[in-house]
Order: sequence, then structure tokens, then C-alpha cells
Amino acid sequence: MGTRIARKVAPISTDKDMRTIAHQLGRRPRPGTEVCRRCRHGFPQVVISPPVVRDGDRWDVFPTVYWLTCPLLVAAIGRLEAQGWIGRYEKRLAEDPAFAQALADAHAGASADRLGRIPPEWRETLERDHPRLWQALAETGVGGIRSRTGVKCLHTHYADHVGRGDNPIGRAVEEQLREAGVPLAGSEECWRWCTVEEEG
Repeated sequence: MGTRIARKVAPISTDKDMRTIAHQLGRRPRPGTEVCRRCRHGFPQVVISPPVVRDGDRWDVFPTVYWLTCPLLVAAIGRLEAQGWIGRYEKRLAEDPAFAQALADAHAGASADRLGRIPPEWRETLERDHPRLWQALAETGVGGIRSRTGVKCLHTHYADHVGRGDNPIGRAVEEQLREAGVPLAGSEECWRWCTVEEEG
């Protein structure tokens, strides 16, 4: 039996988590970011970014809710993209109606999930006073994707699969990773890529 992958959503409450994610991404995570899944070493693999952050009258909208941070998995999925799998999945969407419908359902689910993470009073204000920002949240699918025939990024679909569980491309990517022998829960040595020095 393989190593179990922790899936429980655990809100980030430590500076160490935030510094680890910043180290993984090469940038500071958005305020309110949560860990969606951790690896066997306890480091974040997928995080949940709040779709809207408000600072007074300033609205910061970010349609990509689930974000892959694990360097091991980012590299492995990057290899699939380099092998042309984005184009292959787009070809399958054009030729397989059931697959295309499953992805359409995933896009709708991603939009509903994103809107459900926004406080109701914020939703009303955005829809009324900031229609362009509202459209970016309400009318886009997985990772803010507008096209229903394009794939855009396998990392995004995989992260959405981990976070919500009904993304057919993300699920297929996970199967490809397993078949390639990629340790989804982390390798013996991958912790080195995520370790940050403790602040003095």
C-alpha cells in the first residue's frame, strides 16, 4: 500500500507555512491562503487561494482557487506539458463528447465553488459595482479559463482535481503520474526543495 496523501483542508496558521509556500512559489502567497493537501513530509502540495481579497475600496480578484505548489509535482507535470499533452487533451476534447461534457461540468463546478468562497455581501457589491471583476469570477471555469475547448495548463487542472475532485483532465494527469512512477505523496529526498531556514 502506498503512502497516504493528506487531503484535509487545514487553514494556514503559522509563519512557517507561509514562508514555505513563498519559497515554493517564488512569491508571497495571497492573504487567507489555506493548505488543501500536504505531502508525506508535511509540506503544502496544493493550496487554496481566496478568489477575492479586499483592502478598503480596493478589490483584488484571483480566479485560480487551487494552486499546485509542490516542486516535485510541478516538475513532473511540466514534463507532460513539454511532451505535448496539452494539445493531446485538446484533441480529445474535440473528438470525445463525453470527455468534453465532463470538463464542461468541471468548469461549472469550479465557478460555483469559487463564488461560494466569497461572502454574500461582497458578491452583491461586485456584481453591482464592478461587473468586469464579477465576470472574471462568475463566467470563467477552472483556473479562470474562458475557453471550453482549450486546456491552458495541466498544473491548474491537476490542482483543481485535488481540491474539488471532478476534473477529468486533472484525474487523467494523476493517472499518468502514477503510471510514470511519480511519488504523489513525495519522494525520500524532495523535502530538501521545500525546506526554509527558521527565522532567528
